[in-house]
Amino acid sequence: MKTDFLMDIKVRDALRKEVILVHDNITVENLNEIMLLKKQEEVLVVDDNNEIVGIITRNDLAKSFARGIELNTEIKHIMTRNVFFLHPDKPLLEARSEMRNLAISRAPVLDDSGQLLGLLTGKGICDAFSKRLEKAVNFQNLIMDNIKTAICILNDKCEILAYNKAFEQLFKPSKIFKPTTHHFLPGKLAEKIKKGETPLDEIYFESKDGRKFLLKTCPFNFDEKLCGMIMNIEEISDVINLITELEKANHRMMFLEKQLGGTEEQTTFGKLTSKNPKMIEVIELAKRTALTDAPILIKGESGTGKAILASTIHEYSSRRKGPFVRVNCAAIPANIFESELFGVDIADFDTTANSEKVGLLELANKGTIFFENIHDMPMDVQMKLKSFIENKTFYKTGSNTPVKTDVRVIASTDKDLSSLVEKQKFCRELYEDINIVSMEIPPLRKRSEDIVDLVNGFIREFELHYNKTIENIDSEVLKIFMDYSWPGNIRQLKNVVDRLVILCEHGKITADDLPEYIKQGNDYHPTLQEVSNLNQASDIAEKQVIIEALKKCSFNKTKTAEYLKISRSTLYNKMREYNIQVN
Repeated sequence: MKTDFLMDIKVRDALRKEVILVHDNITVENLNEIMLLKKQEEVLVVDDNNEIVGIITRNDLAKSFARGIELNTEIKHIMTRNVFFLHPDKPLLEARSEMRNLAISRAPVLDDSGQLLGLLTGKGICDAFSKRLEKAVNFQNLIMDNIKTAICILNDKCEILAYNKAFEQLFKPSKIFKPTTHHFLPGKLAEKIKKGETPLDEIYFESKDGRKFLLKTCPFNFDEKLCGMIMNIEEISDVINLITELEKANHRMMFLEKQLGGTEEQTTFGKLTSKNPKMIEVIELAKRTALTDAPILIKGESGTGKAILASTIHEYSSRRKGPFVRVNCAAIPANIFESELFGVDIADFDTTANSEKVGLLELANKGTIFFENIHDMPMDVQMKLKSFIENKTFYKTGSNTPVKTDVRVIASTDKDLSSLVEKQKFCRELYEDINIVSMEIPPLRKRSEDIVDLVNGFIREFELHYNKTIENIDSEVLKIFMDYSWPGNIRQLKNVVDRLVILCEHGKITADDLPEYIKQGNDYHPTLQEVSNLNQASDIAEKQVIIEALKKCSFNKTKTAEYLKISRSTLYNKMREYNIQVN
C-alpha cells in the first residue's frame, strides 16, 4: 500500500477534456481575442491535416506583445513546436516526473489511435493528488475513530498532536486549553515518557480518579530520527487486540505522513529561472553548491530575492527533508539575540528553575539556517556563531553542557561585509567562514529582460489570491516597467503588481492604473496637492512621516524605527521603496 497508493493514479484521471484547437495560420490578434473570450491559459495549434504541431500560452502572447509583434503575424511564428505527448494510461507520478525534467507545465494526451483526449496541466496533477490525499485523510480518521482503544499521537517534544473518539470519551480533554500528557498520566510517568526513559512494554498506571489503565507506547521514525510516538491506552482489557490495532494505526500514520510530505511541489531550480546572463551564473553556482554542506553568503540589494534563493538551495540539497529556519537579524533585539539563537537552559545552575528554551540552531537540526541581514547580528553573537560553524557545537545560555547539531549555514547581506570587517564592525573570522562560497544577485534594473516573466507570474499568483481574472496587461505598462529603475527591486515590483490587481475592475491593466511615481520615474516627487487618489496620498504622507522621523532622530535608523514603532527591517524596506537616501 505504501507504493501503490499514488502509483495507481493514471494520466486519464487528471486530464482536462476541454481543449481549444486553433489553426497555425490565424493571426496573433485573432488568437488573443479567442483566448480572452474563452478565458483560456493555452491553446493547441494544428496544421492543415489537423495534426497538433504546437502550443501557445497566454504568457507566450504577452511576451510577443511586449516585443512589439505585428498583430497580423501568424501564430506559427511564435508557437512552441516541441510538443510533448502523453498516453492516458501512463502513471501520473511518472508523467509529473517527465514534465518536470522537461520544464513544462502542460502536455496533450493522445490515445493509441492518436485521438486527442485532453490536456494534462500542473493544476490537474495537483487536483488529482489532492483528491487522493483527502481520501487518505478521511480513511485515517475513520480508522482512528473506529478503534475502540483510546489513541493519542505525540510529536518528538511529547506534545499532543491528535487523539481519537475513544480517548476523548475516556479522558474528556479540555476544548479550551491545549491538553498535555500531564492531564491524563501520573506526573512521574509523563516525565519519563518525555525524556524517553519509558520501555516499550506494557505499562500499568492509575489515574488521579483511581481508574487503572494499560499503556503501550510505539515510536515512529523517519531517517532514523524520532518523529513522535503513538500511545494506546485502555482500561484493563484485551492487551493483544490493543497491540494489533496499534501496529495498524502506526503503519497508516507513517504512510500518511510520507504522502502528505511528498505531494507538495518541491521548490526546484526549474522554478528559479532567468534570461539575464549574470543571474544565470548565480543559479548555476547555487545548483552546484546546493549539493554540498559548505556555508554560502548571498549578496545583493534589498528585495532582489536573496531569501528565495536561499530557500531554493535548501530544497535542492540533501537536507530538503529537514527544517529551513529563517532568521532576520535586523528584526531581533540585540539583548535577546543570543538566547533566541542558542537557547536557554538554567537547570545546570538552578535545579528549582523551570526556564528552558530551544534555540533556533536546535530547531534547524538536519536542515538549514538562513541568516538574513547578517550584518545586523550583534558582535558577541557573531563570535559564538563562528565557533559553532567551526566546531558544530554550542552552549545554551546558562549551561556548561555542549550541544551538538548538524546545521548548514546560509547568510545574506545588502552591505559590503569586507568594508565592515576593515572598520571592525563585523567579525573577520565569521566573514571568512561564511564567505567560502559567495554569490551576488543582480538588482532588477540590471536584469530588465526578466521583468515580463516576473510580472506575469505575480499576476497569476494574485489572480488566485484575490479570485480575480486579469485578461490583459497593456504593452505600455510593460514598457514603463522595463524603463523604471526599481530601487526596491523584485519586492517593489511584486507590491506594485499586487496593487494593480487589487484595483483592476475590468480585467485589463493599463498605464492609467500605475502609480504616478512609476510613470514619471525615480526623480518624481509629488506633493499632496498634486495627487488625485487616496492610495497615492497615503504613500506621500507615509514618506513625509518617515523623513520627519529621521530628522527628529538625527538620522539614526535604530532610534527612528523605535520612534515609529516598526522594526528596523520594515524601516529599511520603506526607505528603499520611497527612495529615501541617508548618508
